Amino acid sequence: MDKNTMKIAVFIFLSLLSWEGCTKNSQKEKFPYMVTMTAPKEYPVEVHIGVLTDDKKKLICGVPKSGVVNTRWVYDGKNGGQGGNTVPSHLNLTYVSYAEKKFWRVDADLPKEKILQLFREGFMIQGNPDDKGEFPWEESTYDELTIGAAPGGVIVVWLSGNHHRREVCRLQAKETFVNKDEFMRRIDPKETQEQFYELSYKILVPDSTKQKIKENGIPFGIWDQYREKYKYRFVLRPYDEQDKIRRIYRINYDGESGFLMDAKAVETYRQDGIPYNVEFSFTKYYTEVFFDDMEMLDIFKKLKTKYPDKPIDIIITPTFMYNEMKLSVQCESEEIPLKKYKVKGVWGG
Repeated sequence: MDKNTMKIAVFIFLSLLSWEGCTKNSQKEKFPYMVTMTAPKEYPVEVHIGVLTDDKKKLICGVPKSGVVNTRWVYDGKNGGQGGNTVPSHLNLTYVSYAEKKFWRVDADLPKEKILQLFREGFMIQGNPDDKGEFPWEESTYDELTIGAAPGGVIVVWLSGNHHRREVCRLQAKETFVNKDEFMRRIDPKETQEQFYELSYKILVPDSTKQKIKENGIPFGIWDQYREKYKYRFVLRPYDEQDKIRRIYRINYDGESGFLMDAKAVETYRQDGIPYNVEFSFTKYYTEVFFDDMEMLDIFKKLKTKYPDKPIDIIITPTFMYNEMKLSVQCESEEIPLKKYKVKGVWGG
């Protein structure tokens, strides 16, 4: 084999290696996911039409039209069979907000690089038991992209999967008009647009929400307040000095969720939204607590204003025999008892 032939052969070989490496990397960058739509339980919405596209405006999938959406802000919705494995770059979505009696449209770019980075980072989960009966931690990543719609045209996008959820971005929809005959499956030519809104409001919006709207209006802005981050952690004031928090699973009002997998992670201060629901695993016992959003926002805002840049502790104090849990919030030397939380139960022993 002469020198020129040898050079060509080496070039082809290296090119094949490079192509194989690129192919493998390309395959690794494919993260399959389903798309879901969610909304606050009190403020139902319904998709008119929506699509996700890539950076070349090529269709990836639709936003599921799965009927009325009111699955709560902190939970994912129905996927309706819509999804893809290409990282989306753009969202175009039109939907009706029944409590507001209007249609909204969002037509905006998504932070593709941030989504890709979150997919790459993923999270750790407990896998299947090994030969010793232990559950080893394994790498995993997100498998759902959830779009949330709240009053005021607030749109928040999350990645979620296996009890983990991270915010991707917050977008702003604009009020738009859609003829109800283009939206409804059954067309009633005698029904006006206003009658459509009023009937939908009557049927789909909970009576308790109607009363709140009548008394105080829709709480515009609250979903953005949920997104404010505070530096805090959970601290156990144990009845038994040997007790400690071993693990925490938390869901925050901003829709994010995840595990603090060990005592070291629990002891570390984090920038987080206010807690909605937290499951505490102690040495022998475990409990589940639901927090009141207005109480937590009020206390955290006051402490943040009074003690700028100082971290906050949410303190859990078990009573005798762990029959009950008392909770308080402390910053510096100031401690404020919580009054509106609910303990679902205490188990173990």
